[in-house]
Formats: sequence, C-alpha cells, structure tokens
Amino acid sequence: MTHRSSLRKQLTMWFTLLLISFGLAGGVGAYIVAQQDPDNFLDDQMRGIALDVVGSVDDLAQMPAPPLNASDMIVVQAWDPDGRLLKSFPPNFDLPRQTKTGFSSFTTPQGGWRSYTWVLDDGTVQVSQQALVRRELALKAALPALVTTFLLIPISWLLVRWVVGRILSPVDHLTRDLLARRPDSTQQLSSSDLPGEIVPLVGAMNEALSRVRIMLTAQRQFVSNAAHQLRTPLTALRIQVRNLRQLGNPTGAGGMLDEMELGILRMSALTSQLLVLARAETLPVLDVPAPVPLSEVLQEAIACLIPQAESKEITISSAEMAPIPIKAERHDLEMLFSNLLDNAIRYTPRGGHVDLSFRSEDGTVIVEIADTGQGIPEELLPRVFDPFVRGTGDQEGTGLGLSIVKALAARAGAQVQLANRTDRSGLVARVELPIA
Repeated sequence: MTHRSSLRKQLTMWFTLLLISFGLAGGVGAYIVAQQDPDNFLDDQMRGIALDVVGSVDDLAQMPAPPLNASDMIVVQAWDPDGRLLKSFPPNFDLPRQTKTGFSSFTTPQGGWRSYTWVLDDGTVQVSQQALVRRELALKAALPALVTTFLLIPISWLLVRWVVGRILSPVDHLTRDLLARRPDSTQQLSSSDLPGEIVPLVGAMNEALSRVRIMLTAQRQFVSNAAHQLRTPLTALRIQVRNLRQLGNPTGAGGMLDEMELGILRMSALTSQLLVLARAETLPVLDVPAPVPLSEVLQEAIACLIPQAESKEITISSAEMAPIPIKAERHDLEMLFSNLLDNAIRYTPRGGHVDLSFRSEDGTVIVEIADTGQGIPEELLPRVFDPFVRGTGDQEGTGLGLSIVKALAARAGAQVQLANRTDRSGLVARVELPIA
C-alpha cells in the first residue's frame, strides 16, 4: 500500500521549523548585538584606565597597584622604550607588547586577549583584558533572549497546529459530509465556506456526481425495459405450453411438456431474481426515507411464508415486538426478511423450527433468524453472499437470494451476518438495523 503523507502534518512541521529558524536567528542576532555592547563598554573602560591612572611610564613604575576587579581579568603593564617590562598589575603576566597606539586583539597560550595600547615618549602603557570575560558578559546579556526563544518553540508548535487546524477545518467538514453520505447518494456538494484552492476540486467532484446520476438513470431505464422484454416472451411460452396440453396428449408428449414447463418456470424464477438483484444494486433510494415499524414488516414477511412452512410442518415462532421505527424503504425490508425466512424454511427439514428474536443495542435493533437445518460449511460462509453460490443440500434455488439480501441491506444501512449455531445444527442470520 502506498504511504500518503498528511497535509496537516506537513504544514505543521514546516511552519514550526520556520518559526524555530526565525527564533534561532533572533537568538543569534541577540547574542551578536549583546556582544557589541560589552565590547564597547569594556573598551572605554580600558582606555579610561590607561588615560586616567597613568601620567607617564615612570609614574606607573613608581605607583602602587591600581584598584582593579579580579573578575574583570584586566592587566596593566608598562615597558620602557627598549621594550623591557617595568611593571605589571597583577604581577606574573608577560603579555606581548603592541607597537601602535589603539585597540588590538591577540592570542596567548592562556587564551585570547583584547588590549588598549598607549605609546608614549618614555615607553609604552598597555591595558589588556581576557576575551573570555567579554564572551561571558555577552552570553549573560543574550541568555534571556535565548531562553525565551527555546520556551516559545513548544508554544509555537501548539499555535501552528491550531492555526493549521483552523485553515483545514472546511476540508475536514467536507470529509465528514462525504463519509456520512449513503453509497448511492448523488447530491451535489456545497462549495460555500471553502478555500479557493478547494473549490475546483469540489466542482470536479460535483461534475463526477452528475455523470454518476446520469448513469444510474440509464441503468434504471435499462432494468425497467429488461423486466418487460424478458418477462413477455417467458409468459408467452407458458401460454403456448398450456395450449399444447389442451390440444391433446400424444404418446410421450406429456413428459416433454412437463420438462418444458418446469424449465420455463425455473427460467422465470431466475429472471425475476436477477431483476430484483439488479434493481437493488442500481436503483437509488430516497435520501430521507420515511421510518417504518419493524414489527409490521416482520409480520408481513412471516405471513407470506406461512403456507410454505406449513407444507413442511415447520413451526415459525416469534415473540411480541414493540413497533421500533426503522429508517429504510418498507419494500426493501420486507424483501430482505422474506429472503432470509425463505432460506431458513427451505433448508430446514420437515418438522423443524424457525425462531425469530430481537433486541435493541446502542441505537440499533438486532433481529436473529435461527433455523434447525444442517447449516453451512465454514469454508463457504465468506462466499454465500456472492451471486450463484449456494450452500449444501439438494434444495432448488437460484443462488441469488443472499446476494439480494446483501444489496438490500446496503440500501437500508443494515449489516447482515451468517453463522452456524453452537447449541445444535442450524444457521443463524443476524441483521443489525439503525433505529430512526
């Protein structure tokens, strides 16, 4: 199966990365700007020390150590004109002397340094500071901005997710509308409140739905014409067989006519079943069918099959049922349960039982039809709803009854399942219908 990436995830990821990139760039910029301020301040401080504390090289050599803050790592040094170190505050520092007046940077084994050098007539005065101090000050100045940036990353992700959800909410609404539709619905989709980029897609879908509606209309017309064209010659053949019987019965002709009439009857039954299946699969139902009482539908289906059950001495039992409303076509429900009851009676041996039970669960009603036949082999259960697939047994049938049940159940929004009984031999047909 091809993996499809989510547009929502992609938008959220890219927008979040964009915000993080801007945040990091802002943090780096804040660090650079924050580094400039300490550099300028400390440069002025070193120049001030060199100008204010020192009058001449000889004065510096004679004066005591100036008050310096050890944490600032400032070193004041003096050299004579020949380059001999005369004084160093604090002592034990031998930093390289710079040859020009002004600011400069250099590196020693102890690290990087920034210095202000003042070249006088009687020697050189140099005030130096370790670069590490400057970086620490810049980091402390930029730290609040960096911390704020990293704290804003999860907040920005939540904000982006919310914004993307708001942008894609019309698409989500369109998806829910499509999923809530019946499989045979061809109603046009609304393009109001949709982004301009989605409107052409909805327009193309509406055009496709229009073509589907035209196709369904053509199929409906074809089925109607086929019903007339197929039934008419079969009816004429039956009439001709009856006329032949009335003309007399030559030797051997009676058996041939019996076989001919039986074949015509089978063909008529198969044709009727095919037409019913075609109608169930192609004819659209009303978008809002009127609710019908399920109890009445079941009673009518049972009443139609009582003669067939009595001919095999089969008992049909059913408890009283409240008139639960079902949102489906009445004719579809009658035909669905009639086919299931006909199957149960057909495959139940003489003197058997067919029991109907029902219960309500979470907005649905479940009807179960259990017989005392021989059931269906487990390997055939997944296929019995396919056309022309029949269970075991020598009963006459077209193999289309359960296919019709499946198509009618889809039209009614129902679910049908078959399972062998566990308490004894037999089959249970389970129909789950939504309550109106």
